[in-house]
Amino acid sequence: METGLQGMLPFTLFSLGGNVLITILLILSVIISLSGVLNLCSSSPRYQRSSTVMLVAINLFFVAGFLWICWFHWQIYLKLPLEMPENLIAWINRQLGMINKNSDYSLPLLNAGAPPRYKIPLWIENEKYFFWFMCYGLMALLVHFRLPGHRFRAILHLFLAVQVVILYVWADPFASPLPQFFGEISPWFAPGMPVSAKAGYFMRLYPKMIFYYNAEYMWFHPPLLFVSYGAITIIFITSVFMLVQRELAVEKIGYEYAKLGFFMLTLGMLLGYPWALKAWGPNWWWDPKICSSLMMWAVFSTYLHTRLYANKRFMWYFTSFLGILCFVAMIFTFLTSFYFPGEHTFQ
Repeated sequence: METGLQGMLPFTLFSLGGNVLITILLILSVIISLSGVLNLCSSSPRYQRSSTVMLVAINLFFVAGFLWICWFHWQIYLKLPLEMPENLIAWINRQLGMINKNSDYSLPLLNAGAPPRYKIPLWIENEKYFFWFMCYGLMALLVHFRLPGHRFRAILHLFLAVQVVILYVWADPFASPLPQFFGEISPWFAPGMPVSAKAGYFMRLYPKMIFYYNAEYMWFHPPLLFVSYGAITIIFITSVFMLVQRELAVEKIGYEYAKLGFFMLTLGMLLGYPWALKAWGPNWWWDPKICSSLMMWAVFSTYLHTRLYANKRFMWYFTSFLGILCFVAMIFTFLTSFYFPGEHTFQ
């Protein structure tokens, strides 16, 4: 991290506190995964009270970590305004005025008394995994209390443990917070940058601040999708159990979370439409992430329709297969952001 930024933000405190939280999450997840394996292999429930306590504790630490991320983002808002010398503001506003004349969506002009500040959402870069897995953890906790089957609970716990391991090993949001964002803005806060260079760099930073980091849609479009991802994971687990053993209570839980997940997915996709027009213009339909999302939505819709005929011969199993396919489509949709170039590609 650049020296200028190190002196402006509490990186060390954030990383140390986050490391404590995620290490405790890992320890609790290892314990609950051992309980999950024992229950999965056992014909009778084992350590049910202990595993319940562990699951509650994991969710409490997830919420604590999320609040810790909120605090760090608040520090970014307070301490990293894009301040400009007053003699350059008039020049920049003239440049913005010319840009706005030829654009459907205008960039706000600068006010010397209120420099633009970053209002960064809580689900970008590695933080999105933390929010996604926290959503699943909270849903798993609710399902845990509703379904007493020890093997079903074991699968819920094992999925959560795998997600925590992914966070700890590959997607820790605390070890190196927001590397892409800070890589973009660090030259701005580096000491000794010439004024003319600073003006030019501002014109690179400001549009992304307005159309991405500070976009109002960023506070609705991604989190709704991550909530739906958590619900689809519950659907996957219930669908696997529906193939193994026909239990109406399990099927009802799956259908309830399917309705929630489908609503969140549909609403999230609809809210992404005006944002895409604003940020990218009209030529964005063939983005790989959007095409795969439409495919996932179609599979999800088919799953819900077949559920209406679950009492018919073989339809129970076909519906379960579609629930599993929904999960596979979700994973494929998410991976398109890594392997296929497009507007959604993670850089």
